Amino acid sequence: MSYRAAFYPCHGPKEEGSYIVKLRDDSVKQSFMATCSATHADQLDITHSFEESNIFNGFVAKCSEEVLDALRDREDIEYITEDAIMRKCDIQRDSTWGLHRISHAGPVEEPFEYDYPSSGGEGVNVYVLDSGIFVGHSEFEGRARNGRTFYRSFKDAVGHGTHCAGTIIGKTYGVAKKAEAIAVRVLGDDGSGSTSNIIAGIDWVIGQHRRLGKPSIISMSLGGPANQALDDACNTAADIGIFVVVAAGSDRKDARNTSPARAANAFTVGAIGQDDSRARFSNFGDVLSIWAPGVDVLSAGITGPDSTDTMSGTSMATPHVAGVFALYLSGKGADVVPAQVQQLIKDNANLNGAGLRVAQVPKA
Repeated sequence: MSYRAAFYPCHGPKEEGSYIVKLRDDSVKQSFMATCSATHADQLDITHSFEESNIFNGFVAKCSEEVLDALRDREDIEYITEDAIMRKCDIQRDSTWGLHRISHAGPVEEPFEYDYPSSGGEGVNVYVLDSGIFVGHSEFEGRARNGRTFYRSFKDAVGHGTHCAGTIIGKTYGVAKKAEAIAVRVLGDDGSGSTSNIIAGIDWVIGQHRRLGKPSIISMSLGGPANQALDDACNTAADIGIFVVVAAGSDRKDARNTSPARAANAFTVGAIGQDDSRARFSNFGDVLSIWAPGVDVLSAGITGPDSTDTMSGTSMATPHVAGVFALYLSGKGADVVPAQVQQLIKDNANLNGAGLRVAQVPKA
């Protein structure tokens, strides 16, 4: 029987005619590209080649179904997946009750107080893969910067990435008030972006992690249909020591068929409300690692350097946990094993009355 590479279709919105191609680990990409160019000439448009080979041995290409069919016959290809569209995971727009909750047992009661270690996440880089960050906001005190964009600019037009970054490192609304946030813009002005751009963003972060040698966290408040290539990218990042924190999704369903929520090595976050129950919109299921505040979360806005915004979603729960990771990693080297810290955070979580494991900051 002749060989056929596995093909994973996208069961949702996708970039038409765009495919993520995973070569076998022993395949030489340069040789593969040379033969492909000779065979398919102008019929194969390579949009990402993952030059640093941080994620996996592969590339992203646009091509016709005829060329796709021909590629599947090649024994040096492991699998091909359609390029799914991922979206931000918030559910509505409209305090820092969330900060109170991750430092106290719930449900929360006023007055809200936030008790956290004085290290404040210092020395930790948090890469926010999102819609961009308004780095000039006063909340960031110069600790937010632009890193990589897959669009014409770094501008956050929807405020989603800025809000998430504010929850991670903001001086008022942030969990880790001395950590640094780096914008990796993978979502466009409508809050959506291609899987291939997200993978390329992870690829870039891995290169930065290796170059800088600091504890690194990837925070992704986004999601979409199951995608093997995105799962593999998350798992690869975790395998080399990057802490990958992702949203469970805000679709009121089991997250087992959602990426990157289902990625084995990612730390997947569901949302709770102020009454400590599961937020009505939050995804759920066995792939979830932990729960965090995600309803009516106040954080940085984009209309001015002192502006605020209130949002809800697992997108808002995720940065709470990314900040918790930063607090745990402060003072540590880049060689900390993610699985060990993940287990520590689970062990130190507060089991609430609904049986949900809610993230807690380390004791000062």
